[in-house]
Amino acid sequence: MPSKHLLSLMMLFASFSISANQDFILKVVTEHSPPFNYQLKNKQIVGTATDKVIKALNEANIKFTHSLYPWARSYKLALTQPNTLIYSIYRNKQREHLFQWVCPLVLDSDLYLFALKKKHAMKTLTTENLALFKTGIIRGGLGATYLQAHGLREGKELYSASNDDINLKLLLNEKIDFIIGTIPSLSRRMKNMNMDVAVFRRINFPEINKNSERCMAFSLDTPSYIVNKVRIAIQQINKQ
Repeated sequence: MPSKHLLSLMMLFASFSISANQDFILKVVTEHSPPFNYQLKNKQIVGTATDKVIKALNEANIKFTHSLYPWARSYKLALTQPNTLIYSIYRNKQREHLFQWVCPLVLDSDLYLFALKKKHAMKTLTTENLALFKTGIIRGGLGATYLQAHGLREGKELYSASNDDINLKLLLNEKIDFIIGTIPSLSRRMKNMNMDVAVFRRINFPEINKNSERCMAFSLDTPSYIVNKVRIAIQQINKQ
């Protein structure tokens, strides 16, 4: 008899799990950051990171909605709303406890400082050096949280914008000294503007890349079985 009861309970649990998975809808949010994630004119969200996220969710058999917002809004939604996934997001010590992480999503995505060649000749900068200049940041982004945690102030040493395109134009117009970004992202943005990326100097900023990687992050109250299914899927995709 006990074995029959156990079998019945296992079947009931399996049935409940299948039903719960069928009813579950994950809210997926991201920002405009080509070539990793961006939106076409027809509103379709695409990009190298997007492709991996969609493939992982499909392989994990998870239904989802997909929205693109300014980074600060997507970040707030992932922090405050249940069953929410944000990508591409850098994982570091300051953010570790805020999300459930699935990593890595994007490989070889180190951040650098970029400056106009005609204005700056340095090859490496530290946070302490940056206090002497004006750096464009994205509100709520990794650069913003890292530099503010090290004493740089918004409205003083830091200029905060809602997206990278604004900061890029400010840099080109010599309103700020540096922007923070990846090589693929800056190259794509300059190509879209029909401009040569060679006008910029890439400056190493090793501090910000220490113990950080570009990932997917789930809100803390997303069911762990959902996170684990996606984690397994992304691990398999990364091996391909």
